[in-house]
Amino acid sequence: MMFSGLEIDVETAFGRAMIASVAGQPQIFGFAVGTDRPQASPCSVFLQLRVDEERLLDSISLPDNGKVLDYGCGVGRHLSHIRAKNAAVQCFGIDTCDLLLNHCRHVLAPATFVKALNELEGEQFDLIMLMGNGLGVLGDEIQAVSGLEQLVSILRPHGRLLIESGNPFGAGYATKICHIQYQQHRDGPFNWGFADRAWVKDTMRQIGSTVEFRKSDGLGGMFFFAVAEKS
Repeated sequence: MMFSGLEIDVETAFGRAMIASVAGQPQIFGFAVGTDRPQASPCSVFLQLRVDEERLLDSISLPDNGKVLDYGCGVGRHLSHIRAKNAAVQCFGIDTCDLLLNHCRHVLAPATFVKALNELEGEQFDLIMLMGNGLGVLGDEIQAVSGLEQLVSILRPHGRLLIESGNPFGAGYATKICHIQYQQHRDGPFNWGFADRAWVKDTMRQIGSTVEFRKSDGLGGMFFFAVAEKS
């Protein structure tokens, strides 16, 4: 998980909870939106793929030795599924938490995991993923547009960008101040973005990509997948 516009410890509250869960001690963290009380969020939701996620990833064809980037990679569950289907895929991930990065380096070796996109300068990708409401990591609307432009710019021709998002707060793009609490550890407050289908479609069209929407079974029923293909 990543947080936009925020300096945080390299061992995040989210990362601590996730690594403890990976080690066989299922954990729960609190996720708060705005001034709402934190809602209990089981780490198990972020450890295994849902059937709809598997179906989406399995529908994406990649070239031999294709390059895949997971932006906000967490424990690497999406990359692990892709690697299991095609051992030749080159995996890359970005996250702010060293605990999560080190875990991914171990379970997905050989692979490249870094803390910022500029550390991958010169790379071009066949697939980039913003899964698990991953669009939110980009921050407010201006940051989201800029971030999407940057991601499309490092896609190869006809490369694809997978976006999972949803906006329960109204139309267009909404930004909420959020924080994560786990034991005595806290991430935030940080900006988290939410977008509806129309915003994603219009924004991606303006930066040179076509979009196909698919159903997501993410919690709450508000989410959708957008499969954007670079022109």
